[in-house]
Amino acid sequence: MDHDDRLRALDPALAASEPIDPTGPDALSATVGAGSAEALARFSSLEADSPDAVWGALRQHSLELRSSGPDAERTAAVEQVLDAWLARIASSEVPGDFDSSARISLPTRDIALVNALYARGFGPTGVRAVRFRPRADTPEPPRLPQSLDGALVRLATLDDAERLGELDARLLTLDAHFAGVTMRENAGTGFAAAYRDRLRRAPDTTWVLERDGEVTGFIHVVPDADSPEPDSRLLSDQGGQYLVVMYLDEAERGAGLGAAFLQLAHDALDAAGTPYIVLSYAVANPRSGPFWSRNGYRPIVTEWQRRPAIFAPIPGPAAHTE
Repeated sequence: MDHDDRLRALDPALAASEPIDPTGPDALSATVGAGSAEALARFSSLEADSPDAVWGALRQHSLELRSSGPDAERTAAVEQVLDAWLARIASSEVPGDFDSSARISLPTRDIALVNALYARGFGPTGVRAVRFRPRADTPEPPRLPQSLDGALVRLATLDDAERLGELDARLLTLDAHFAGVTMRENAGTGFAAAYRDRLRRAPDTTWVLERDGEVTGFIHVVPDADSPEPDSRLLSDQGGQYLVVMYLDEAERGAGLGAAFLQLAHDALDAAGTPYIVLSYAVANPRSGPFWSRNGYRPIVTEWQRRPAIFAPIPGPAAHTE
């Protein structure tokens, strides 16, 4: 069974893969019995003051993997590719530098490769999850503005950009605990500028929750084809939306308001005929997985990461001297 056939058997929602040229300078491959693995190694680097520097380490090594064959032999071939890739990275990275990372994204249901990743120091960092449009009758789009638990839900305006940047920076500070993103200086300013641009181009894709005249939460989506996430277009379907941000102030959480707010966004997107909504969340965030699962999202791709890309050696015991 080749790579795409195996993926379709695991999860029919996954898109077919682009072929990898095994003769390219960044290609890696291995064969073990009837198992095979091919991969394309990529590297990107940013300066700390780049607007995109918040999306992880400054130096990111990534591996795009294809594998086929019986699980045991396929896994052995993948292990050889992983080891060759990590050896390449070790030749260029400073051990222990947390602003380096090695990342690989795999279908969540491809559990045969999990132990090979754990054995090499990778851990699951992020999950890409998808909610498909329900087959039931299309809902009416929500009438906005409208009241929700004493707060006001409305579409965002350009006047909200500064506040959205501030709230997005709070979310970044939280998510930075889980190694997938990094808090950088002036992140909120950069976010505010991005929201001003987005609201000019697409004013109907950001919903805000306002209480007593202050925005205390928001939801923002972009077309999946324009997603800021790497490897975002992994679905066989097309034309969906990527939910970039959902944030609620701490005071708004815990009583079901978040789910009700999200449902309004779902209703608006479902009414517009959006075939699916995809998003990413941190695996280690104790709130994210349960919340998104309860609201109709299922994991489809898991990102595995080593950060730093090359671990610092563990110090040995101190020498004893008289």
